[in-house]
Amino acid sequence: MKIIIKLLKYLYLFLFLIYIILQIHYQFIYYNSKVEDNKLLIEIDITFNKGERGPYKFINSINEILPYSKDKCIFIASKFIYPTKGRYKSDYFYIPFPRFNESIYNESVKNKLVNKLILGPIFVPNAWKLFPNKYVWKERRFPEIIKAVKGIGVHSNRVRNYLAQKSNTIDMIKKFKIIRPCSNIKPKNVNQFKDREIDILFFEKYKDFDHTSQGVELLKMLKNSYKIVRSIKYGYYKKDEILKVANNSKFIVYFSFFDTGAIGLKEIQNYGVFAFSHQLDLVIDNNTSFFVPELADKNSISCAYKKIIEIIEMITKSNPNCLLIAKRNQEINKCENALDDLCNSLFDI
Repeated sequence: MKIIIKLLKYLYLFLFLIYIILQIHYQFIYYNSKVEDNKLLIEIDITFNKGERGPYKFINSINEILPYSKDKCIFIASKFIYPTKGRYKSDYFYIPFPRFNESIYNESVKNKLVNKLILGPIFVPNAWKLFPNKYVWKERRFPEIIKAVKGIGVHSNRVRNYLAQKSNTIDMIKKFKIIRPCSNIKPKNVNQFKDREIDILFFEKYKDFDHTSQGVELLKMLKNSYKIVRSIKYGYYKKDEILKVANNSKFIVYFSFFDTGAIGLKEIQNYGVFAFSHQLDLVIDNNTSFFVPELADKNSISCAYKKIIEIIEMITKSNPNCLLIAKRNQEINKCENALDDLCNSLFDI
């Protein structure tokens, strides 16, 4: 038994050594590529990539495609980027989920490295309705921070506009870098439309604003339509469960107030599910997702219901190919697009 334990330890050390060698090898190749092709080299902090919630899944999905190179940028993975001293020959340091404190930020300013930082989209706000909160250092100093850094990452124009207006930084609107939420999920088996048992997946999320009573009203209408409806609430499901449900659902009504990224929705879409949302930034394709602004109006739930049912009936009659829908959504949602967004924004003066 002791011999087996020792062998396992040696095997672990060997594999870890191989991993380190490969990382050095990749970095060497990409640094040389940077010089040869005159590309920007961007290190991405992938430290917080473990967890089932959206922010962690976003970072993990980005990490899955690293290293990544296209057009004018090279992206490589890095752990524990602390902006206090320069490392290697990187042009920028992208930290999706900054966890450093105010003193570390001050050091980056002192060492004149702050202008290499791209922070977010998991940065601000801590609480949507309270932004900018004077008791949170990064929100209290937000105008100063956005002026100093290379950029602030956000998932959508809606988030960008809100942050800019609330912090009086509209004059620096181009400092906000739109980095779309993404998911690389590609199911091996995608159920066909006629084989799916759930007609409508009703997803509720009331993180910022409480629309519970409207949710109850809409859910009752959907169930009375003689459709098979499954209701799921944010925070009350496991990843394996939701993905299994996704492959057995035809449509999802995404009743969320509000979402900055909606990574979970993208995972569901990648199973070939048609989506309805009142957030325009979550409507990724006119053939696979539908904008229903009435869902956000507390007095127009019945109108939203009628609009949704009409579209559902029309699509159901056509018996769509869910594999094609899944592939279309996967192509739009893949994380290469998010890094392309970031690269392009760095050249958008």
